[in-house]
Amino acid sequence: MAGGQQNTGSPNIYPRFSSVGDGAISVEFGDAIDPGINAQVRALDRAVAASDIPGIIETVPSFRALLIIYEPEEIAPDELIAGLRGLIDRGLNVRAVTGRSWTVPVAYGFPDDGDLREVAGTTGLSPEEVVAVHSSGVYQIYMMGFVPGLAMLGGLPAPLHISRRPEPRQGIAEGSVMIGGMQSLIVPMTMPSGWYTLGRTPLRLFNPAAANPFLFRLGDRLRFRPIAAREMDGLARMRNEYFLNPPE
Repeated sequence: MAGGQQNTGSPNIYPRFSSVGDGAISVEFGDAIDPGINAQVRALDRAVAASDIPGIIETVPSFRALLIIYEPEEIAPDELIAGLRGLIDRGLNVRAVTGRSWTVPVAYGFPDDGDLREVAGTTGLSPEEVVAVHSSGVYQIYMMGFVPGLAMLGGLPAPLHISRRPEPRQGIAEGSVMIGGMQSLIVPMTMPSGWYTLGRTPLRLFNPAAANPFLFRLGDRLRFRPIAAREMDGLARMRNEYFLNPPE
């Protein structure tokens, strides 16, 4: 099956199983950024971790699919797919994957408001309206991105959906709160990006010296709270847990 594809029949029927090279299977649950689809991905991830399916090396959840990396010498792809189908057919516990809730302080327009004004000009909103719209949303972490601790957020309000820059920029600072396409994100370390920076948060998303280096988890929900730039230093000295809201 290497390099080929196996699915449930019609390409519009999910879940769909596809081979990824000789040592991975992708299980797709849909074709959209959707909370229900993502909950199924995370539920299968938990079910695989608790299963006795042999040969699994690693799992990688994304917006709409779970990538299962396996050792072909320990389990054949058809056997792996059968095991995965069994987990799904027995029922995935979607309710067990509810995330935590955070309030994320953001100094909008800090350290400069060039991108904020550019977004305003493109969307036809004022900079103040961009801040109001962005901070009105409830965001969910659908996947962790390509650098440690990078949280990819769904839930960006439609008035702020904006095409990404044609060319990425280098040196986007840690803590930058950005938008691009129909998503938002928070930068955990200096990195390149083609998204637009609306502001910066004092929260530290990735701390390699900590027992748990990652602040956020897959499935967590976020709200952004506007703050003044002068509050950045004081909030940065507070423990991250202060911004974790009580369970709902």
